[in-house]
Amino acid sequence: MTACNDKETKAGPTSSQLAQPMGTGQPGSTPGGSTTNGQATVRTVGKTGWYEGFDITVDKATVIPDEFGGAKVRVDITYKNTTTDNKTLSTVPTLLVSGQIDDGAGFDNPAVPGKGSATGNVTTTVQKLSDAQHLLDTLTVVYGTAAENQTVIPLRADAKVESTAPKALTISGTLVQDQTTIQITGGTLTPSYTTGEHGKMDLALHIKIIGGSGISDGGSNIFYEYFSVKTPDGQNLPADNRGPINELLERNQTIDNAKTFAIFVVPSPGTGTYVVTYDAKKGEGDAPTFSFTVN
Repeated sequence: MTACNDKETKAGPTSSQLAQPMGTGQPGSTPGGSTTNGQATVRTVGKTGWYEGFDITVDKATVIPDEFGGAKVRVDITYKNTTTDNKTLSTVPTLLVSGQIDDGAGFDNPAVPGKGSATGNVTTTVQKLSDAQHLLDTLTVVYGTAAENQTVIPLRADAKVESTAPKALTISGTLVQDQTTIQITGGTLTPSYTTGEHGKMDLALHIKIIGGSGISDGGSNIFYEYFSVKTPDGQNLPADNRGPINELLERNQTIDNAKTFAIFVVPSPGTGTYVVTYDAKKGEGDAPTFSFTVN
């Protein structure tokens, strides 16, 4: 895991104009070569970052000179959706040219089916092109703002991706209060991509809910507010409503939904020992706890 970028990028002058879609291949392309006599330059990038449940891979970039001394630029990107929901990025990425925002860049962000992949791209134009390889070295694709946990993918070969990979957690625990049993059957730790939560992580615990034989007629309501966690640095945090648990548990019923998570917004990097509590009595009786460690 590597730390996300926390440096604010400020907009500045740019030599780019609004780009029109272009083809991915042209006759006379010279992979890794310089641009001469209208030939295209293609660079294989192959760098991956993570954002909003996507594995994002910048596959390649193409520079095609035009007849006026400028060039069209296209960056091809593959989006792999790691969730089971059909998704599109909630934010438009940013293209940086020499550290400055290219306001004229156009983005194709595809809708991606759950557990599927789709391709997108970034396109732009430059008014003057002298060295295609140098131009490619100056390009960076950024997801998120400085107020968030960013993913920064530079096209320069020796520059590292700044992104935090999601982590699957092998956790197994049980919490029993009266006629309700909560089984924790796994979890994930990912950067928060909510605005203003730079340096925060989403700790998501998958739960299975089991009702006992003594549950009264009409069932028992189970809400996300019944869950809390004590973080490694001693904070006591309630579950967040981004994990909207709201179940009516009947007698002898088991609720085991793949999307049922208690989610906590915890400080980065998120490692250390946690104590999770289930308390449907809201402090009026004993509440079971379970501890686990994230390495």
